[in-house]
Amino acid sequence: MDLAKAVRDPWVWGQTLIFVLVGLAAPLLPRYINLGGADFMLNRVDPTWLRWLGAPLIAAGALVAGWGVRSLGPNLTPGTEPLSGASLVTSGAYAHLRHPIYAGVVLVLAGYTLIWSNWTLALIVGVAALQYFEGKARREERWMIERFPYYEAYMRYVRRRVL
Repeated sequence: MDLAKAVRDPWVWGQTLIFVLVGLAAPLLPRYINLGGADFMLNRVDPTWLRWLGAPLIAAGALVAGWGVRSLGPNLTPGTEPLSGASLVTSGAYAHLRHPIYAGVVLVLAGYTLIWSNWTLALIVGVAALQYFEGKARREERWMIERFPYYEAYMRYVRRRVL
Protein backbone atom coordinates (compact mmCIF):
# COMPACT_ATOMS: atom_id res chain seq x y z
CA MET A 1 0.00 0.00 0.00
CA ASP A 2 1.44 3.37 -1.02
CA LEU A 3 0.28 5.63 1.81
CA ALA A 4 2.42 8.55 0.64
CA LYS A 5 0.51 8.63 -2.64
CA ALA A 6 -2.83 8.08 -0.91
CA VAL A 7 -2.26 11.10 1.33
CA ARG A 8 -2.09 13.29 -1.79
CA ASP A 9 -5.30 11.85 -3.26
CA PRO A 10 -8.25 14.24 -2.72
CA TRP A 11 -10.67 11.28 -2.86
CA VAL A 12 -8.98 9.78 0.20
CA TRP A 13 -9.33 13.08 2.07
CA GLY A 14 -12.99 13.24 1.04
CA GLN A 15 -13.79 9.78 2.31
CA THR A 16 -11.92 10.51 5.54
CA LEU A 17 -14.06 13.62 6.00
CA ILE A 18 -17.22 11.57 5.39
CA PHE A 19 -16.15 9.00 8.01
CA VAL A 20 -15.43 11.71 10.58
CA LEU A 21 -18.64 13.66 9.88
CA VAL A 22 -20.88 10.59 10.02
CA GLY A 23 -18.99 9.24 13.02
CA LEU A 24 -19.66 12.43 14.96
CA ALA A 25 -22.96 13.62 13.50
CA ALA A 26 -24.94 10.38 13.72
CA PRO A 27 -24.77 10.19 17.54
CA LEU A 28 -24.83 13.95 18.21
CA LEU A 29 -27.12 15.53 15.58
CA PRO A 30 -30.44 14.03 16.65
CA ARG A 31 -29.80 14.71 20.32
CA TYR A 32 -28.09 18.10 20.60
CA ILE A 33 -28.54 20.20 17.45
CA ASN A 34 -31.73 22.08 16.60
CA LEU A 35 -32.45 22.21 12.89
CA GLY A 36 -35.54 24.35 13.09
CA GLY A 37 -38.24 23.23 10.62
CA ALA A 38 -36.31 20.09 9.69
CA ASP A 39 -36.07 19.16 13.34
CA PHE A 40 -38.74 16.44 13.33
CA MET A 41 -37.42 14.87 10.18
CA LEU A 42 -33.73 14.70 11.09
CA ASN A 43 -33.44 15.31 14.82
CA ARG A 44 -35.57 12.50 16.15
CA VAL A 45 -34.28 9.29 17.63
CA ASP A 46 -36.29 6.34 16.33
CA PRO A 47 -37.44 3.57 18.68
CA THR A 48 -34.75 1.09 19.66
CA TRP A 49 -36.29 -1.80 17.70
CA LEU A 50 -36.12 0.25 14.50
CA ARG A 51 -32.60 1.50 15.13
CA TRP A 52 -31.35 -2.05 15.63
CA LEU A 53 -32.18 -2.72 11.97
CA GLY A 54 -28.90 -0.91 11.33
CA ALA A 55 -26.97 -3.87 12.77
CA PRO A 56 -27.63 -6.19 9.80
CA LEU A 57 -26.65 -3.33 7.46
CA ILE A 58 -23.36 -2.91 9.29
CA ALA A 59 -22.74 -6.66 9.30
CA ALA A 60 -23.53 -7.01 5.58
CA GLY A 61 -21.38 -4.00 4.74
CA ALA A 62 -18.46 -5.28 6.80
CA LEU A 63 -18.71 -8.70 5.13
CA VAL A 64 -18.84 -7.26 1.60
CA ALA A 65 -16.01 -4.79 2.25
CA GLY A 66 -13.93 -7.45 3.98
CA TRP A 67 -14.44 -9.83 1.06
CA GLY A 68 -13.31 -7.06 -1.29
CA VAL A 69 -10.19 -6.35 0.79
CA ARG A 70 -9.35 -10.06 0.95
CA SER A 71 -9.90 -10.44 -2.81
CA LEU A 72 -7.61 -7.50 -3.58
CA GLY A 73 -4.83 -8.75 -1.34
CA PRO A 74 -1.57 -6.85 -1.95
CA ASN A 75 -3.25 -4.71 -4.64
CA LEU A 76 -5.21 -2.79 -1.97
CA THR A 77 -4.77 0.98 -1.89
CA PRO A 78 -7.01 3.69 -0.43
CA GLY A 79 -6.36 5.98 -3.41
CA THR A 80 -7.85 5.88 -6.88
CA GLU A 81 -4.63 5.12 -8.77
CA PRO A 82 -3.67 1.43 -8.89
CA LEU A 83 -0.35 0.50 -7.34
CA SER A 84 2.56 0.16 -9.73
CA GLY A 85 3.04 -3.53 -10.39
CA ALA A 86 -0.52 -4.32 -9.33
CA SER A 87 -2.51 -6.95 -11.16
CA LEU A 88 -6.12 -6.78 -12.30
CA VAL A 89 -8.31 -8.66 -9.81
CA THR A 90 -11.48 -10.13 -11.32
CA SER A 91 -12.09 -13.00 -8.91
CA GLY A 92 -13.65 -13.25 -5.46
CA ALA A 93 -15.83 -10.25 -4.68
CA TYR A 94 -14.66 -8.61 -7.91
CA ALA A 95 -16.38 -11.30 -9.96
CA HIS A 96 -19.71 -9.85 -8.76
CA LEU A 97 -19.14 -6.11 -8.22
CA ARG A 98 -16.43 -3.85 -9.54
CA HIS A 99 -16.32 -1.92 -6.25
CA PRO A 100 -17.32 -4.19 -3.36
CA ILE A 101 -15.34 -2.23 -0.77
CA TYR A 102 -17.25 0.94 -1.62
CA ALA A 103 -20.56 -0.96 -1.48
CA GLY A 104 -19.66 -2.28 1.94
CA VAL A 105 -18.66 1.15 3.23
CA VAL A 106 -21.98 2.65 2.07
CA LEU A 107 -23.91 -0.05 3.96
CA VAL A 108 -21.79 0.42 7.10
CA LEU A 109 -22.28 4.21 7.08
CA ALA A 110 -26.05 3.93 6.61
CA GLY A 111 -26.32 1.21 9.26
CA TYR A 112 -24.21 3.15 11.75
CA THR A 113 -26.38 6.23 11.25
CA LEU A 114 -29.57 4.20 11.68
CA ILE A 115 -28.33 2.67 14.94
CA TRP A 116 -27.58 6.10 16.39
CA SER A 117 -30.50 8.17 15.12
CA ASN A 118 -33.29 7.53 12.62
CA TRP A 119 -34.09 6.01 9.24
CA THR A 120 -34.45 9.39 7.49
CA LEU A 121 -30.92 10.47 8.39
CA ALA A 122 -29.61 6.97 7.56
CA LEU A 123 -31.22 7.19 4.11
CA ILE A 124 -29.69 10.63 3.50
CA VAL A 125 -26.24 9.41 4.62
CA GLY A 126 -26.59 6.27 2.48
CA VAL A 127 -27.54 8.21 -0.66
CA ALA A 128 -24.82 10.83 -0.11
CA ALA A 129 -22.17 8.14 0.49
CA LEU A 130 -23.39 6.23 -2.56
CA GLN A 131 -23.01 9.31 -4.75
CA TYR A 132 -19.55 10.03 -3.37
CA PHE A 133 -18.27 6.50 -3.91
CA GLU A 134 -19.84 6.32 -7.39
CA GLY A 135 -17.77 9.40 -8.26
CA LYS A 136 -14.64 7.86 -6.77
CA ALA A 137 -15.34 4.64 -8.70
CA ARG A 138 -15.61 6.55 -12.00
CA ARG A 139 -12.26 8.22 -11.34
CA GLU A 140 -10.66 4.94 -10.36
CA GLU A 141 -11.96 3.27 -13.51
CA ARG A 142 -10.24 5.83 -15.71
CA TRP A 143 -6.96 4.75 -14.10
CA MET A 144 -7.86 1.08 -14.48
CA ILE A 145 -8.63 1.42 -18.21
CA GLU A 146 -5.32 3.20 -18.70
CA ARG A 147 -3.33 0.62 -16.73
CA PHE A 148 -5.05 -2.66 -17.66
CA PRO A 149 -6.00 -3.32 -21.31
CA TYR A 150 -8.57 -5.98 -20.31
CA TYR A 151 -10.44 -3.76 -17.89
CA GLU A 152 -12.93 -2.59 -20.52
CA ALA A 153 -13.89 -6.20 -21.26
CA TYR A 154 -14.27 -6.80 -17.51
CA MET A 155 -16.54 -3.74 -17.31
CA ARG A 156 -18.92 -5.32 -19.82
CA TYR A 157 -19.74 -8.34 -17.67
CA VAL A 158 -19.42 -7.03 -14.09
CA ARG A 159 -21.60 -4.13 -12.97
CA ARG A 160 -20.02 -1.01 -11.51
CA ARG A 161 -22.89 -0.03 -9.33
CA VAL A 162 -21.71 0.39 -5.81
CA LEU A 163 -25.12 -0.96 -4.70
